[in-house]
Amino acid sequence: MAGRVAQAQREVRRAVQWLVQGSGLPAQPFYCDPARIGAFAVAPAELAAGTDAAIFRLFVTLSMYQALRDVVIMCQQRSLPRASMRVVADMAFVKRAITRHRCPALGSVESFEEGCDVTKTGETVDCGRCPGAACHVKDATVVFNRMGDMGKLPTSAWLRLWKSGGMSALLERVYQEELLPTKRAALLVEHFAGVHRIGRKLATMFVSALSTPALAPGLTPWFPAVDGNELVVVDTNVARAVDALREPAAPRTYDARERWVRHQASTLDLREFRPDLPRYSPRLVQQALYAFCSKSNRVAQGDVCAVRPTPCSGCAPTLCPFAASMESREVLAS
Repeated sequence: MAGRVAQAQREVRRAVQWLVQGSGLPAQPFYCDPARIGAFAVAPAELAAGTDAAIFRLFVTLSMYQALRDVVIMCQQRSLPRASMRVVADMAFVKRAITRHRCPALGSVESFEEGCDVTKTGETVDCGRCPGAACHVKDATVVFNRMGDMGKLPTSAWLRLWKSGGMSALLERVYQEELLPTKRAALLVEHFAGVHRIGRKLATMFVSALSTPALAPGLTPWFPAVDGNELVVVDTNVARAVDALREPAAPRTYDARERWVRHQASTLDLREFRPDLPRYSPRLVQQALYAFCSKSNRVAQGDVCAVRPTPCSGCAPTLCPFAASMESREVLAS
């Protein structure tokens, strides 16, 4: 038991060191890089200013990272022309499309989320309420090219969170309701998780992107009023990494895995790795696990370990998709 705990702490430390002292943290986050995601990229100056348009585009852009590997979604985003991006991620376009359409389902978030019945059957996208009619929700479904109702996501977001005063109004409500910056971050996650097809994981990723400076220096306009350092995104890669390092009988729930990451973060002083980092940041530790274990992302970024013939001196063998045992490779090579 003690040996397993020590091994887990050692491998988490090495993953964090790889992230902050190596090439794990890019100079510019992928969601600001046109070379990686094409027209979906958010202009850094607009993101730093926290404009409603920039935050809306970021929200929709990150919401697309569901169920498929990052490199697949990035390829899809790069391939889409600006006109397609505007259908789903341009706030002004989405607003005009909603306000000009006569469909009664667009009157409120409640009527929309209960009454919009857009579906995708094979390559055909239509609805029962206004069959055959042109509609931005149908167009969004075509752009996303995923499950039939994902095209509802941008409209749900605008009706639920941007329609009545935008982000400034939402933030003001949260500031009045909660005084602690870390709890404000958790409260904002609840708000964004309510958007159609979002949920806890994607909402956490989005809020932390705007409130965790270590992940994107200069591009987190909600910090320090909102502090995302204590948030944890438990995606498939992180869940697999946590399960590989914990006792086999440990509960495999979102909350249990989140607690484990928080505990690991409490054993580290991140300032040891870089003096500008906070002492405690479960979000940064979680990002290290995610990035270190993602074989496809590391290969796409030209990681030298992908072609290294032997493990490097700083290897974390249970976690590294290039140096792990065959059993671990099967678990972590996503």
